[in-house]
Amino acid sequence: MRQQLNLAHTQFPQQQEGLMICGYEWGYSKTDQENDEAGNVQPIELNSGCTFSNKGLCYGPRAYSWPYDQNIIKWFGFWGHALNRDNPGDFEKSIAQTNWCNTEGHSMGGDYTKLLIPVHVDNFIFHVDHFRPSVILLMGSKLIEKMQDGKVLGRFKQIMGNCTKDPFAVQKPFNGRRFKVWFQSFERCEVACLPHPSGSHGLNDDYIALFRDEVGGLLSRYKRNKFELSSAS
Repeated sequence: MRQQLNLAHTQFPQQQEGLMICGYEWGYSKTDQENDEAGNVQPIELNSGCTFSNKGLCYGPRAYSWPYDQNIIKWFGFWGHALNRDNPGDFEKSIAQTNWCNTEGHSMGGDYTKLLIPVHVDNFIFHVDHFRPSVILLMGSKLIEKMQDGKVLGRFKQIMGNCTKDPFAVQKPFNGRRFKVWFQSFERCEVACLPHPSGSHGLNDDYIALFRDEVGGLLSRYKRNKFELSSAS
C-alpha cells in the first residue's frame, strides 16, 4: 500500500526543504469527541489554502481553541517570528505540521515505546524523506531521545547527512519548572526538541520566551537561507 502524507493543512511548494513541526500523535480531546458524537463538526477542507496558523479555513472556528496549536503559534511570537493568520506568506506556507505516529489519542499515557514500533518509525521517516526539511521542531521531549535509536537515526542520516553536532540540552535559570530544550545538527537539517506544548505540566510562557536567542536565531537563519539567499541567487 502506498504511504500517504499525514498533514493537518494544505500542502504548499514552500514546504519542500521547509520547516517541519512534529509531535507525538494527533490529539483527540474530550471536547472533540463530544462534538463528533453530536455531529457538530463541519466537513474538513484540506485543500482550502489553510496553513498551520490559520486552520480555521479547514476545520472552522474550533481550530482556534486547540491548545497544542495555539501554544505553538504563541511561542513563535515569543521567539520574534509571529505567524500571520490573516494573510499567510511564504514563511507560514513553508511550515508542515505532522506527527511521529499517524494515530489519534487523548494522550500518550506515559507509554512512549510505541514511537519505535516500525509503522510509526516509517511514518516519521516518510515525512522527513518527502519534505527534506531544513529545520525540524520536535514537540515533545521524548522525541529527540527516540530519534537517536538505531531503528531511526541511521535512516534519518541517509536523508539528512551525518550528524555534525551531537544532541545537547539548554536549560535556563528560572523561578519555576525548568524544562530542557534540545538541539542537534545534521549536514542538511537543524533539529530542536521542545517540551510538549499542551501536555507539559508546569510549563510557563515566560520560560519558553527565554529561548528567543536559541530557537529564534534558528528560525532567523532558516528564513535567511530559504527566502533571502535563494531569491538573491
